[in-house]
Amino acid sequence: MKSSRRSLAGAALLLGPLGLACGTAAPTSPPGTTFTAFAPDFEGFHAWPSAPAMPSPNLPPVPGGDGVDAGTIAADGGVHVLPLTVYWNHPPPSGSATFPVGTIIVKETDEPDLTARKIFAMVKRGGDFNATGAVNWEWFELQNSVDNGVVINWRGFGPPSGSADVYGGNPTICNSCHLIAAANDDVWSSAVQLANF
Repeated sequence: MKSSRRSLAGAALLLGPLGLACGTAAPTSPPGTTFTAFAPDFEGFHAWPSAPAMPSPNLPPVPGGDGVDAGTIAADGGVHVLPLTVYWNHPPPSGSATFPVGTIIVKETDEPDLTARKIFAMVKRGGDFNATGAVNWEWFELQNSVDNGVVINWRGFGPPSGSADVYGGNPTICNSCHLIAAANDDVWSSAVQLANF
């Protein structure tokens, strides 16, 4: 059953860009759909729609949110210090109140060496994953590999034990910060505000 759900979500992701080319919006998620992302799902993200990651004027400011410059000590340990680029695999249907299951949003720093960049992602997994945090979202830290692939360093509800010091000493930092953006389905960047689509 899980693989058929994943296939359904995968088919939606594949058909979404084709539908957009024909002038239609990405499909909505059928109720109960889940999507589990793996490294190949992130490959090629540099070719996805993108924009500079900037704070949305529609959301409250937060230390560590998009828009923190390098001179500021961020609440998240500095993992979202500008400049950053935000990428998304497909837009939500126009007028959506939430992002559909299968949505992938990636943020990346801009070091010249691709393998030295910090990369974070959120994936709309569905199935009430992360039920006590940003519901349905899964967090990822990624890394570009020398062969232009993508490696998953960690995934889940937040940074794993032993790595929390990198994230301002707070293993719940992903949820606690993104929940402030609940009005936009827990997504921060101005380019990926639901009202924009």
